[in-house]
Amino acid sequence: MGRNLTLKITFSAVAAALTFVATVFIQVPSVDGGYTNLSDAIIFLTAALLGPVPAMLAGGLGTFFADLYVYPATMFYSLVIHGLEGLFCGLLLKLIHSKCRNSKLEPLLGGAAMALCGLFMAGMYFLAKWLFYGTWASALVSLPRNLIQAGLSVVLAVVAVYIVKLPSLLKKQGVNVGTDKTAAEDVSSQNGEISSTGNTHGQ
Repeated sequence: MGRNLTLKITFSAVAAALTFVATVFIQVPSVDGGYTNLSDAIIFLTAALLGPVPAMLAGGLGTFFADLYVYPATMFYSLVIHGLEGLFCGLLLKLIHSKCRNSKLEPLLGGAAMALCGLFMAGMYFLAKWLFYGTWASALVSLPRNLIQAGLSVVLAVVAVYIVKLPSLLKKQGVNVGTDKTAAEDVSSQNGEISSTGNTHGQ
């Protein structure tokens, strides 16, 4: 448990740093003065690998410091919006992973959850910029860019999680960074192996 907690903290810090890098350095300038980046892909991936709270921290802090570095006026918007995006995505993916018994359906539901959170991000930025600029027309300029950013991030995250199967690859290397259900399944499996050898274990 202690080692797994340490790994989660370490990977959460790494995810926040990667979110910062993806926001600041992997970007395409847009006509509204903002930029399209891959920060949401890192947030979705963190939600799938580490769960809701690490994804919230990675999304919120990573984009907060990125905006502080690039465009400080929106850093608090980003802290809240991307933090909630990571939290909601982690909660939805955790729920899907615990309830879905169909291995073919889970990637579709997971992708839909990521897309929903991407829409949440785009919608919240629209509202934030409406408040910031004072007119909905100014806020509307950045909406298509944010939708494209969300869509691209969903595709990349789905490929990494469900096609490349990054969580399984990490587990094979002895790094258990999956959801609580995955950890519980591992414990259940281990207890089953102990029982099958004739050993008992007090609760």
